[in-house]
Amino acid sequence: MIGLTSIQVSELLKQYGLNSIKEEKKKLLVIKFIEQFNNFLTILLFIAAGLSFLIGEKIDGGLILAIVILNGIFGVYQEFQAEESLAVLKKITVTKVRVIRDGKEQEIDSIYLVPGDLVKIEEGTKISADGKLLEVVNLEINESILTGESLAITKRIKDDLFSGTIVSRGRGIYQVTLIGMQTRFGKI
Repeated sequence: MIGLTSIQVSELLKQYGLNSIKEEKKKLLVIKFIEQFNNFLTILLFIAAGLSFLIGEKIDGGLILAIVILNGIFGVYQEFQAEESLAVLKKITVTKVRVIRDGKEQEIDSIYLVPGDLVKIEEGTKISADGKLLEVVNLEINESILTGESLAITKRIKDDLFSGTIVSRGRGIYQVTLIGMQTRFGKI
């Protein structure tokens, strides 16, 4: 296997950019809280609380309002937890990888992977970009970070690999098909 040439890599880097997950701008806490109430059911509950106050049922109106507000606070907390988890996941995706370029095996930072790169993987390797398997020797992949499934998945030639997953057994070579925000991990 020859892999990509240095010229091809340079062109592909210009075309696709770096293999990294971009962070969205963080929203203010107040904005996150207000967004929790932007759905039909919550608006309906606000209307019900308002009507309860209008007809003199202050306790019912207060309870409905309290539940809706507590639900909003809980929603903001869950969103915060999800952002923290995503930050941890992003940290584990930056790693060194072994690629075949210009007919030689090279070690590069995973942010420089481009579609078409041939990546060698073995037990313990973190998959840094989505791709298709070209060679496989007893390969099993832990995809729990994406699927929640605790058991490793046996992979065969032409099977897909996904960024963020880990080789739990065996070895192989895969060709990168998607990088950065285009990967399954990047779309989470």
